[in-house]
Amino acid sequence: MTNKQIKPVRKQSILNELLSREEWARIRKPVISSFLILHCTLNYCYLFNNHPYINNVNHFFFGYYAFMGLEQAWNVFAPEPRSYNPHLTAIVTYQDGTSKLWNYPRMERLDFFTKIPKERYRKFFDDNAAWLIPAVWPDIARYAARISYERKDNPPKFVTLTRFSSTILPMEAGLKKPNLPQSETKVLGVYLITDKDLAGVKLK
Repeated sequence: MTNKQIKPVRKQSILNELLSREEWARIRKPVISSFLILHCTLNYCYLFNNHPYINNVNHFFFGYYAFMGLEQAWNVFAPEPRSYNPHLTAIVTYQDGTSKLWNYPRMERLDFFTKIPKERYRKFFDDNAAWLIPAVWPDIARYAARISYERKDNPPKFVTLTRFSSTILPMEAGLKKPNLPQSETKVLGVYLITDKDLAGVKLK
């Protein structure tokens, strides 16, 4: 009885199950080209959003464009620049009653080269999470608790998310008077932190 070498069976990908190599080789260039043309067209529409037909295109593809992470709102540019200046903070309350203020990297407090790779924090917290996406507030609270977890005998128990904002004065008024301090305060929520939320955190 001879021993036969058993070759491992390679699992076919979903693409191979749907199409043969010959069929994919025949259609891959049109498919890839169509994909690139679609995205170039969407980019053009979002850059020149000044026509009713283009607005309709943007509205129809908004869900897909936002899901792909390509959506861009030009709120800081004319003719209607953003008129508020928000930021989020988190007050982490520990088991012994002490508290700690947690801040994400704020661009106005960083030097030029440091803030370039951290610009995503401003986009996520200031432009989106602070106003538009309350569904992510519990996750932000848990993240702030995990970042602030330093002693095993004194874990975080509560996190209070607070939004500070102020009105950005028009340029004409800003030349005479500086921007107002960020005195408009709103508590977004108080979140209970459980042991499960802190699981896996490596303490220093």
